[in-house]
Amino acid sequence: MRPAIFDPFGERLDLRPGQEARCATTRRRPVRTRRIVGAVLFWALAAGLITARGVFFDPSTAFGPEAPARVAATQAPVLR
Repeated sequence: MRPAIFDPFGERLDLRPGQEARCATTRRRPVRTRRIVGAVLFWALAAGLITARGVFFDPSTAFGPEAPARVAATQAPVLR
């Protein structure tokens, strides 16, 4: 009988021949799928935010023809 082998976190490793290759392939596929789904969700959210900002952007709220005069009126005099 083989002695038990443990990983650094205390989990027992089962190193029977043939099981390592099967375990690696079954674990990789869901991780890869999750990364792809995560990337698609991230870019969909980013595109949605950029689209919403473009659709609802109103330049008159932040800028406008009276913006330079409004900024000049609110500036305090410089003390020397």
